[in-house]
Amino acid sequence: MRIALSSAPVKNKDIPHNLAAMTAALAQAAADGADLVVFGESTLQGFDCLCWSYAADRDMALPLDSAPIRQLQDAARKYATAISFGFIERDGDALYSSCAFIGADSEIIHRFRRVSIGWKNYRKTDAHYREGTHFEKFTYGGKTFAIGLCGDLWTDGRPEEMHALDADVVLWPVWCDYRADEWNSTIKREYAEQAEKCGRRVLLINPYCADGNADDAAAGGAVDFRDGKIQAELPAGNSGMLMVTV
Repeated sequence: MRIALSSAPVKNKDIPHNLAAMTAALAQAAADGADLVVFGESTLQGFDCLCWSYAADRDMALPLDSAPIRQLQDAARKYATAISFGFIERDGDALYSSCAFIGADSEIIHRFRRVSIGWKNYRKTDAHYREGTHFEKFTYGGKTFAIGLCGDLWTDGRPEEMHALDADVVLWPVWCDYRADEWNSTIKREYAEQAEKCGRRVLLINPYCADGNADDAAAGGAVDFRDGKIQAELPAGNSGMLMVTV
């Protein structure tokens, strides 16, 4: 299976821009022979799309059956390529940082909800802002997958939980705002050590924040970690795509 890790250009609160960028990346990856395209955390709305006022945040969040997600389902079918992406989800009155995995036939295969609290300003949020409870293993294309979002795999006990699932591939969508030079020189090695605790094959993907003045701008980059070693990488500092085979 060929997997494209897409560090797509993301703008906070600009769903039409992000949808267009994701669709363009999906088309390019499909043309390059990808079976699956993986995007980072909160790619659909941008990580800094929330203001911690529930009335406003409720409108920014998207249900799983919303029009933008249906557009991505249609794109997956059009390009016959699976897609995984992070988004801020609304389910009833609850909000989550979630990740959806859509098959090449447009079916929603899996929906994961971040289990750690680092996605929200918990000093300002109320009970509407919630987390999931556990990791799950699922199967697609003859491979088993599990998803952990960003700080999930740095939370006490969670790496062991992930490792115990023994998935063929761990997808690790993040929103990391390290400076590109810091990531490329040292930080990525810390993530490699952490990845080894979580699984044999861990694929990390960080969006590229295209907002020039954003405080917490993700610097892009993607890494294929194998047994805690960097097998292949897309350096941080720009948008782009890394193709790996599993």
